[in-house]
Amino acid sequence: MLFVVAQSLVVAFLVAYFASRLGISGLAGVAGLGALVWIFPAAILLGSVVHEGVPLALASIHAGDWLVKLLIIAAIVGAWRQAPHEAIHRTT
Repeated sequence: MLFVVAQSLVVAFLVAYFASRLGISGLAGVAGLGALVWIFPAAILLGSVVHEGVPLALASIHAGDWLVKLLIIAAIVGAWRQAPHEAIHRTT
């Protein structure tokens, strides 16, 4: 359980880092980044189906889990990156 939390924190940091470096902000932009990043675990899971005989149903469950995690992380990062920007515009 602790490993999954640490893994999710690392992934969240990397999504936030890429969003910052690429200038992506807002929920829609970061959600697109999260969906794009999902291609990497999906490709790895597809490789395990093709080369290791992992059942497609099991790989699909894991791929769906990764997609949900990445979209939740993207929503949090998008809200976090958008909040200071909106606060600045409200005061001016």
